[in-house]
Amino acid sequence: MDIEQYDIILVDDSPEVAELTRLALGSRKLADKLTWFADAELAEEFFFQGEYAQRRDLHPYLILLDLNLPLMSGHDFLKIIKSNAATSHIPVVMFSSSDDQRDINQSYELGANGYVVKSTDPKEFMGTVVDTGIYWRNRNRPARNEEGAGA
Repeated sequence: MDIEQYDIILVDDSPEVAELTRLALGSRKLADKLTWFADAELAEEFFFQGEYAQRRDLHPYLILLDLNLPLMSGHDFLKIIKSNAATSHIPVVMFSSSDDQRDINQSYELGANGYVVKSTDPKEFMGTVVDTGIYWRNRNRPARNEEGAGA
């Protein structure tokens, strides 16, 4: 398989959030490839035992990470991503329905690059996704792991 890029990785347990995110990003052509994981364990497997672990040229420009996930929390997954040299350069935006300041502060303390609160209104939700995608795809200049070696 000749894959050069995983644009956005979404880690969220809601199929509805995944579908609205896909529609929002697709409406503005902000992600050629959105990869969705319904839990952090599947995402962890992808990054550390799956395709990403084998192909270090796969550089997602963004991980959208829900805070409240089954089994492993978004904060726990964030710790794993940011503490590994092979993945620490990937921007992670917490994508949560929580606007609790403690959740926001802890996310930044653990290395999150941003924190976006999900709206319950579908139209507003999609607008937030589009705004986030525009910034991280068109404006941000991400670091790259040039060595290609994992920790």
